[in-house]
Amino acid sequence: MHFLVFDEIRVYPLFKETAMPVFFIAAGLLLVLGLIYLVMIFPAQLPPRQRAVFANRSYAHRGLFDNDAGRPENSLAAFEFAMQHGFGCELDVQFTKDRQLIVFHDNDLLRTCGVDKNVWELTYAELAACRLFQSEERVPLFREVLDCVAGREPLIVEIKAECLNTAWYYELCAATHAMLRDYSGPYCVESFHPLVVRWFYRHARDVVRGQLVNGMRHNTHLPRLAAFSAAQLLTNALNRPHFIAYNEQDRNWALRLVQKLGAMTVLWTVRTPERFETLRATEDALIFDHFVPDLFLRQNQTAKDS
Repeated sequence: MHFLVFDEIRVYPLFKETAMPVFFIAAGLLLVLGLIYLVMIFPAQLPPRQRAVFANRSYAHRGLFDNDAGRPENSLAAFEFAMQHGFGCELDVQFTKDRQLIVFHDNDLLRTCGVDKNVWELTYAELAACRLFQSEERVPLFREVLDCVAGREPLIVEIKAECLNTAWYYELCAATHAMLRDYSGPYCVESFHPLVVRWFYRHARDVVRGQLVNGMRHNTHLPRLAAFSAAQLLTNALNRPHFIAYNEQDRNWALRLVQKLGAMTVLWTVRTPERFETLRATEDALIFDHFVPDLFLRQNQTAKDS
């Protein structure tokens, strides 16, 4: 029987000679990949004065609404109520069939109006005949909302283009921008669709723009690679957003990193006073609904003082 015996004195230097280059190559590759990732997610930088307009504020989600009290979401009544309470507003803009800009969230009318039709299948005249949540309020035109707000508080304008073809959302971006150009109040734009944000990056760089983001668990409708890219903010390479509007349930290390790199963080949608109190210490702005933060904060301060 024969045994193969390794000479430890001769083998160890060989192992040392091969292992060290592999280690340095691996470390170098990781460093290069890290730098590439930083370059890809690096956000656009806002001047401090412009940043101050939007940061450290609370925004009423679709207006300060109560669907059971005749003040439904994305209605003129909800936006006016938010103005009276000193809140900025987040709202949703999309096209009707006849290319009218309206403020409406859903792709269809079933939940809000009880009508089983897609928004883009109806003209504005047909849409205006519907009532929101059985109230007296109708779907408003974007121009009507801008006239209602009248620059009193900042607006976050979400452009709804997830289910539309490229030509349609380019037209939607251009129409939204054209209307906002004539508006004297503070506003910014955002979208889940990276190419919508990219449109503003290419054609209207003076407009503050943000990338809306869901974590992977809330992006089940997307291919896994697309969901991963969105959650890790890799789409920043396409559109260089000024802020990231992230689902508050999905915050991750990528959001913290991009915040360190200078992006504003806007979290949505905060639905309890306790969560609001926790998040306002770490985030630049919060989008809320189902409660009124100023009432909660006054009650909380009174409790602390007593």
